Amino acid sequence: MKTKPIVLAISLMLIPVIAAGNEPLKSISIDTIQVLKIAAHDERAVIKTPDGKMQIIKVGDPIGDHGKVIEIAVDRFVLEEQKGKETEKVIIRLIDGKQKVERLKKTGEQSAPLLAPAEKDVKEKKQGSGFY
Repeated sequence: MKTKPIVLAISLMLIPVIAAGNEPLKSISIDTIQVLKIAAHDERAVIKTPDGKMQIIKVGDPIGDHGKVIEIAVDRFVLEEQKGKETEKVIIRLIDGKQKVERLKKTGEQSAPLLAPAEKDVKEKKQGSGFY
């Protein structure tokens, strides 16, 4: 039986990934990973760490000290990182084999609550205009 060269090449490429297992990625930074392949149907991705190792990751896996994988879709890989009171989403897209990074920050600040006007103000408005 003949094995096609491409199947053999992919198999050889995945051996180090499978051997690496699920080592913790806490010691790396989100900025230093390189996404090599996204398998949306399995919700997994293959990344390359700064030390050159390849690893398979899935939704829920931690990355960095305060980061976590929250989504793996057809063309993107989304991480969420907590930095103090801010939450940052990092969207890494693979477009024509090139990695594009987009960052969205959300601060912990909330808008001021809406308060009903004081009774005194309501009475003044009723007397002055027909809106109340």
